[in-house]
Amino acid sequence: MNRKEITILSIITFLTVIAWMAFGIYHARTTSTVTEIQKKQIVPLTPTFDTEIIRQLSKREE
Repeated sequence: MNRKEITILSIITFLTVIAWMAFGIYHARTTSTVTEIQKKQIVPLTPTFDTEIIRQLSKREE
């Protein structure tokens, strides 16, 4: 192989690797591993406390 053929082969290989990485990143971003059931189950907890129950429990310890 001469220098021109090696250069062309290197450019084609480089472009193939870049395209492969781009498609891999695109696929990873668009494919979700979280199911709809899991999305429904993952809800934030509300940090509200019933102060009356806490008072009753503290009286119970005394």
